[in-house]
Amino acid sequence: MKDGKKKLNGCDTIYKQIDHIALAVYDIEQAAELFTNAFQLDIVMDLSFPPDGVHTNLVFSLGPQNELELMAPRGEKGFLIDFLKKHGEGFHHLALEVADIDQTTHHLEEKGVRIFGKTMHKGMRFTFLHPSSTLRVGMQLVQRKPQKPAHNPMIKRLNHVAIGINSLEKGRDFFLRKLGAKRIKSDRDSRFDCSYDRFVVGNARFDLLYDFQNNSSEGVPKGIHHLALEVGNLSESIRQLKHFGIEPLDRLSDSKSIFLHPNKMYGCLWELSQF
Repeated sequence: MKDGKKKLNGCDTIYKQIDHIALAVYDIEQAAELFTNAFQLDIVMDLSFPPDGVHTNLVFSLGPQNELELMAPRGEKGFLIDFLKKHGEGFHHLALEVADIDQTTHHLEEKGVRIFGKTMHKGMRFTFLHPSSTLRVGMQLVQRKPQKPAHNPMIKRLNHVAIGINSLEKGRDFFLRKLGAKRIKSDRDSRFDCSYDRFVVGNARFDLLYDFQNNSSEGVPKGIHHLALEVGNLSESIRQLKHFGIEPLDRLSDSKSIFLHPNKMYGCLWELSQF
């Protein structure tokens, strides 16, 4: 025991699941129209954060355990407008739900992970992990009260997040040593002509993609490579998306899963699969 903190052993005692994926957009009404109509997502939270109105957030259900957050700036100043000017629309951060945010941050700081931006809002506690410690991927920790599961007619859940990395050593160090994740598989992914390691962190799954033979990642920014969602009926999902002008990427899609181009999905490559 150190500084009165209880020692935590193993990621299963620390992390629950991926709480949400956050996308930064310029026009939140336009983005909301895409996800409510084409993906049939329900809005579960509408808020401005922080209270002074620097940006607006809309939160959508991705099934009983995961959410999608849209973030849009209000005005021409603030961290989010700076982010959009530098990176464009797309992935901003992913959040891991934890049981005890104080113990988890203490555990990570002992492992050398930089922590910043601790705050509280609407009964939820948040803190960010610095991208220099997290493979250049924006990550957040969330501790929240239990909430009523939401039903979505199309999306069942977030299956996994795939991260592209240049250094396998650094990737494994972050997941195995710092997060305490379990590596459950290493293999080749012929779709992207790369290798991958699969990790579980609590109930969350991550694929680390590396050794790209064609040095291509479908135009997706470094860090997050793609988001994989599980659907109830893939054929119906394809028909629904085509109705709204969203066509699967033929080169990557097959009978088991489809990919949606980042140009249609606010800078992110999306995978939809039926398991």
